[in-house]
Amino acid sequence: MKRILTTCLCLVLSTIAYTQYTEPVMSINLIANDKISAVNIDQEKFVASIGEITKYCGSEFKTIPETQKIGVLIIFHKEGKPSYSCYSDPKIDATTQANFLNGLNELTVENTKLVDFPIFISLNTKTEGEITSFEDYIDPVKQKLIDYKNADLTTKISLNKAYAINEVLPVLTAYQINVDAQFEGVKNFGNSVAKTDFNTPLNINELTSRNKDYWRATMEMNSGNQLIPITKIFGLVSQGEFDYAKKYIEIIQVYSDPKTITKKYLDEINYRISLFQSELNLEIEKGIKEHDKGEFDKAISIYSGVLKIYPNSAWALYEKYFSENAQNDAAARSLDTSRSHWDHAKVEIYKHNPLYALDVRASNGEEAYLLFRRQEIATLFTKKEDRLKDLYKYAQISTDLGVYDFAAQLFWISSMFDKDNTQNAINNYLYCLNKLGEKELKSNFKGNFEKIFKSIDKEKEQEMKDNFMYKAMKN
Repeated sequence: MKRILTTCLCLVLSTIAYTQYTEPVMSINLIANDKISAVNIDQEKFVASIGEITKYCGSEFKTIPETQKIGVLIIFHKEGKPSYSCYSDPKIDATTQANFLNGLNELTVENTKLVDFPIFISLNTKTEGEITSFEDYIDPVKQKLIDYKNADLTTKISLNKAYAINEVLPVLTAYQINVDAQFEGVKNFGNSVAKTDFNTPLNINELTSRNKDYWRATMEMNSGNQLIPITKIFGLVSQGEFDYAKKYIEIIQVYSDPKTITKKYLDEINYRISLFQSELNLEIEKGIKEHDKGEFDKAISIYSGVLKIYPNSAWALYEKYFSENAQNDAAARSLDTSRSHWDHAKVEIYKHNPLYALDVRASNGEEAYLLFRRQEIATLFTKKEDRLKDLYKYAQISTDLGVYDFAAQLFWISSMFDKDNTQNAINNYLYCLNKLGEKELKSNFKGNFEKIFKSIDKEKEQEMKDNFMYKAMKN
């Protein structure tokens, strides 16, 4: 799409240059994610609009000397007039610039379909790559990330939600809706997402992992095209569930084709959440320091402050429990009180991060085994050569912990990339779907799945019984 759009724009410039004037030299730079052009603009009308703008620019500045550089930033919007900014070196006078911008605002140009689309037109200077000819120029895409970086934690939460809801999900949805009819799962899932109001509180699992079309769509995509799970990631972000979204990002990023339209979105949300969590963690660590000094009240107060800003932090919830429990121990509360406290706290912790790597107490062999399985997560992905093996093991651990949506996603990726283990991965993928209540999609595969699922249950039970921690609790 970039090649087509760029070629069309070059033709526009060439036509203007040969039919009206020879100077100044004009060029166009596409600033944002140009790969989304297929769903964001009507190409013919959009190119015609740029033609009108470049024609006007050429007419207004046709007599400037070769040493005079002019730049125009145009941000096309879904509604209303574009936003125009003018740059010059050396500086042109304010009246000339104001008249020029007023004339631009008089032009009738095409709107985008979904999100803003910025371009930069240069006269007498080439703008391939980064724009450096104008010292006061600020790249709007980079500025957005700078503003995010400088924002406080509360604002970062709002910015992340808005980014997901207003900028990314509409584009991902458009690609899903516009697929060929044969990809029924993708199209149906896209229609479901399009009808969803992400500004309201939602259970993203109902839209995704408990939706047959989500899994059918997952299976209809090419191995490196992660359009469907990335939609789930941004659904989670829209609800402020950054911890669980990050778990998906860590895996999906590795197995995502960098040539797909989702790559820039995945990179940006990874940057955003990583920065947010780093800053949040600094606040949590202040509480840990107070806890380590035995100042449990101060620690709890710090964690409560963190949770007031971001109530979905599994780590802050855990540390708050830990300090409250230490406080109870200091007050010589009963073991039953301590146990019930954890049983209550872990519900909220695992709600926001079902794969949180810590458990605290086990009262029987099965709980001891699950505690061990959570701890095993921290041992994964330490060696690149073991990546596929660890991916499959991560999926198995997730299954044991009852996190079937995440496990299913990992098993499906494993079936695509680990050709030596494809059948086992598919069997376990379908096993997880069955646990999620999806019982129809297995008809697309050969096998006696009732027998296969019973065999998986039996293997899991035996693995648990052979585990040293299970045996220790049983004895």
